[in-house]
Amino acid sequence: MVIAVGDTRVYKFPQSTVAAEIYSDRVEILVLPERRKFVLHGERVKLADLREVYPERTSQNILATIVVNALRDGFLQVDEEAV
Repeated sequence: MVIAVGDTRVYKFPQSTVAAEIYSDRVEILVLPERRKFVLHGERVKLADLREVYPERTSQNILATIVVNALRDGFLQVDEEAV
């Protein structure tokens, strides 16, 4: 898995497990065993616009789809690394 933080940093985590907690406005991603934590905010993915396109889907469902697709593709762009 490759995780890009903003436009400045890129991390590669081969053979890692990714866990995600999905809230209505953000996703918190934990990479194990490295214990690195990242945050994807709904603003980055234009969550408000996507809710208009898919009115039957919840914010959590849209964010979950984005994360699942990123895991499948092996690349996720996030907003920040949590300390």
